[in-house]
Order: sequence, then structure tokens, then C-alpha cells
Amino acid sequence: MAWRPAGKNKSSNKSHVSRHTKSSSSLSLSSSSSSSSSSCSPTLQILAFETAKCMVRLVALYKSLSDDEFHRLRNGIMKSPGVVTLNSDDETYLLSLACEEMLENLDQAAATVSRLGKKCIDVELSKFDTAYHNMKQGIIDARTLDFNTEHVVKTIDQMEKYACSTSVLYASLVGVDEMEISKRKKWRQNSGSKIDYFNEEISSRRKQVIHFRKISLWNQTFDKIVALMAQIVAVIFVRICTVFEPFVSSLPCITAKNRNFNRLHYNSNPKSPKGVTFRLSSITKIDKFITKIRYMDVNTEKNQMLVQSAPENTVGAAGLALRYANVIIMAEAYFYSSKMITNDAREYMFEMLPMNLKQMLRGKLKSHWHKDAEAREGQQGVAEGWKAALEEIFEWLAPVAHDTLQWQQERNLEQQNLDAKPTVLLLQTLHFSDLERTEAAIVEILVGLSCIYRYENRGKRGGIC
Repeated sequence: MAWRPAGKNKSSNKSHVSRHTKSSSSLSLSSSSSSSSSSCSPTLQILAFETAKCMVRLVALYKSLSDDEFHRLRNGIMKSPGVVTLNSDDETYLLSLACEEMLENLDQAAATVSRLGKKCIDVELSKFDTAYHNMKQGIIDARTLDFNTEHVVKTIDQMEKYACSTSVLYASLVGVDEMEISKRKKWRQNSGSKIDYFNEEISSRRKQVIHFRKISLWNQTFDKIVALMAQIVAVIFVRICTVFEPFVSSLPCITAKNRNFNRLHYNSNPKSPKGVTFRLSSITKIDKFITKIRYMDVNTEKNQMLVQSAPENTVGAAGLALRYANVIIMAEAYFYSSKMITNDAREYMFEMLPMNLKQMLRGKLKSHWHKDAEAREGQQGVAEGWKAALEEIFEWLAPVAHDTLQWQQERNLEQQNLDAKPTVLLLQTLHFSDLERTEAAIVEILVGLSCIYRYENRGKRGGIC
């Protein structure tokens, strides 16, 4: 297979971009005709924004697999008090979760690359889905796919620049559209001077759009961009196998033994008119070794997605991860705030709890009120004791709750941005947390918060419920 190198697109704003598609056709085609890949190779145009998102996903995944990030995962994230207390202290189990999530993210990116590849002029590029399937079967030569080579680092930098310029292009297109809307409003109001201003501003911004189209993914060919991303997909897959294979036995073993099968080569000769060229040669003779390194999903339950694989005794299986994260974060905010909790706020937080937790909370509160009724003189001491206890709990519980919200936001299509930094992993969230332990911790902080509010300035404040 020859691989030749040849955004942010919210659903509500698709019309902003599509209105400018026709006007850019001549520009895109003229640039395309001078492309080093092929005079006939089409340019991405409106697909630039989807491509930019895919690039960002690949760059973020690449960065998350660096030596520093992998060390942070093993010695920081996995050993954090919240993960150890609520999720697991089993390193192999946690690493298997991280590995599976990264592979799923890579699968999603590879699916986009395969879909874009179908539009390539190069017939071999259109078969990337077959190449990726072979990679996951262990049919790959790792010799030319070193993770941190100068060539790969330059490719990553180039992808980041493309994603950034495409993001700016999107913002420019939306800005032009908004200016045109304002112009029409002023025209209806017969504001002549304002219309002149808008005409000048719109003309200036359209020139910016033309510039950003030239330097962004909009004007790049399918063949060039698919080749870049296909290379990084292969590099990331080999890296995942390399760093996780000692802990996840079902991964292919990327060793010299693979070199007798399909080989992935590249030639980065800058003098070549076609730039970087990749070729995956087909080897028809495959011996028994290949059957031993067939790729198997970490989770073998019918290719079940990781988010669907939480055990029955977890918060994720109960569908309560996001709700509990919000309760914890609200309680944390009230704990560190000097303001009162209003009746509406107390009722809202209480109603967020499922029935079993409401009953558990009421029972605990009644027990504390009865126990402390005879100790009225020591009320301030009780409040201080609860403050110290809650501060200790929030230190390990709050980070898991915040990571749960961040994980959700990073995967919310309406909130995706083109920030290519490592993302939060599912193992850092409440999804795999033990349900009983999590609920006990939530009840504890709500009881403590009620006691603090009851015994400290209780004339002005009330309890949680």
C-alpha cells in the first residue's frame, strides 16, 4: 500500500460554513492543481472540519503515550487516593482499562481516516481500512514506526498546525456570517452609514477567509492528509502495543518476528516530488506464528464498548456517575463557601439523590441529631471536627468527581474543541467506582455539611435536609 501525503463544526452552525462552500470552489481547485500529490486529487473543503477533529484526537492520543504521560498514568493517576479507594488498586486491571479506552479512541480515528481514504485518488490509500484491520491482527513491521523519531514529531507538529488554522478558518466563516446578518438588520433599519461599515468589514473578513482556506485543511488534498493521518494511526497502534503489552497479554507482540510478514516502509526524501511515500507490501506466505498474535479485545464480551462494561456493583452500571459527580461538586462548593445554602439549593441537591440515598441520609441525620442533642455546649467543637473530616474526604473524592464531568465534556459533540492535549481516562472517573463505597462517602459529606451548617451560625443557616 502506498501512502502519500498529499474542526470545529457544531450542528447548529453547519449553515454558516455551507454558505461559503460554493464561493471557494475556484480557489480550492486552483490550489489543488498545483498540489505535489496529484493534479486531479480533490481537496477536503467542507470535510476539513471533521478532519481537524480527527487530527486533534490522534495528536492527543499520541501525546498521552509519551514516556512522561505513561509514567504519570502509572505513578500518579492510578495511585491517586480517589482511584485507589473507589475504583481499584490493581495495576494490571487499571492498565487494561486505559489500554482499551485508547484503542477505542484509535478505532474511531481510524474509521474517519478510512472514510476519507475512500475519496483518495491513490487506490492503495482507499484500502486503509484493510491495512488497519491487518495491523490489529498483528501483521505489521515495527521497524519503521518508532514513536519519537524526528520524522514523526514533524508530522505531529504539522497536524497541529493544520488543526489550528482550520479552527481559525471556522471562526472566520462564522464571523462573516454574523456580520452579514447584522448588515441585513441595519439595512432594514435604513442605517446607511452602518451598512457601509459592514460592507468594508465583511470584505476584509472575506479576504481573511480566503487566506485561511489556503493554509488550512480546506485546501489540502485527500491523498496528502489521509497519508499523514494513516502513518500516525500506525505509529500510535505500535506504541500502544509496546507500552501495554507487558500488562495486557491479549495485545499483539510487536517484535522482530513480525518482520517476515507485511512490511510498512517509508521514504522521507524531501527531494521527492511526491514527498513522503508509504508502502505496505502484501506477503502471501504466513506461518503459524501469526495465529498466535491475533489481536483480541481486552474486553471479550462481544466487542462491548468500555463504557458499557462496568461491573454491576459500580456507579457506572447504575447510571449514576454524572449525577453523583454533580452532587459531590455542589457539596464541595458549599463546604468551601462562606455563603448560606438557600432552601431552593438544599432541596435541589437533596432531590438529585436516588430514593435509597435519601432514606440513608435521613436515617444518619436523625441519629446524629439525637446523639448530639445532649451536647449543646460543645456544638462549635462538633462543627470543627466535621470540617476537618470533610476536608480530608474532599481531598480524594472531589478530583474523581471533577474528572467525571471533564470526561463527559470532552466527549460532548457540542463542546468539542481543537485542543490536542491528553484527555481524562474513564478509569479516573466515578464510572468504575464501587457503588456502595461511593454512596457511603456521599452520605458522609452531606451529613457533615448539615452538621456544620446546624452548629455554626445555625440561626442563619439550616441543614441539607
